Amino acid sequence: MTAFVYALLTSAATVAGGLLPFQPRLRQIEMRYLIAFASGLMISIVFFDLLPQSMPGSTIALALGFFVVYLVEKLVMIHACGEEECEGHAVGWTSLVGIALESLIDGAAIVAAFGVAPALGVIVALAVFAHELPRGFATTAIMRNAGYGPRGIAVALAVDAGFTPIGALLASFVARPEILPHLVAFAAGTFLYVGASDLLPEAHRRFNLKVVVTVLAGALLVPLGQMALTI
Repeated sequence: MTAFVYALLTSAATVAGGLLPFQPRLRQIEMRYLIAFASGLMISIVFFDLLPQSMPGSTIALALGFFVVYLVEKLVMIHACGEEECEGHAVGWTSLVGIALESLIDGAAIVAAFGVAPALGVIVALAVFAHELPRGFATTAIMRNAGYGPRGIAVALAVDAGFTPIGALLASFVARPEILPHLVAFAAGTFLYVGASDLLPEAHRRFNLKVVVTVLAGALLVPLGQMALTI
């Protein structure tokens, strides 16, 4: 139940991010900084939290998680971006299927992490939350640029937000102790792809030293938090 609640909170982040382009004062927010922070956070969580909790035999699950998200994104072509940089994306029912699959994976990752340890679950949910804000923003910006009205945008955001708790609910039925390490490894693969191959290049579309600092800040948050808890 706790994992499901956190999945709902990440859904709220999707909706909040999707509403930003409609707010004249907030639409000018530099999304690249949030994208940069999320990328550093997700990559750091892979190395400091998820991989240590997976088994040596989970390498296949790790690779599978990485390439599943790779295929979904390359077929769907929707990823986090700034409003003026959301170009060249295919938008349609195929995109909605891809959005739903990514959200299902996010929900499953939260459940798997909570199954290992509540603290790990909170960390993973935080990473998904940080990722969903710019992704919700990008979904709205992309669909507006493609000529969709409020109804079409609302459907896309509902799919993006709604399938995360659905993924959490479905994963709760299969998250048995013997397969949890493999699910965690799969989640590590998805986080590694999203952080390193999706968010990080997007944040660095234009060189900016502040972006580098923001990436490192997100990356350092995890080990510094671990050190604080052990003191």
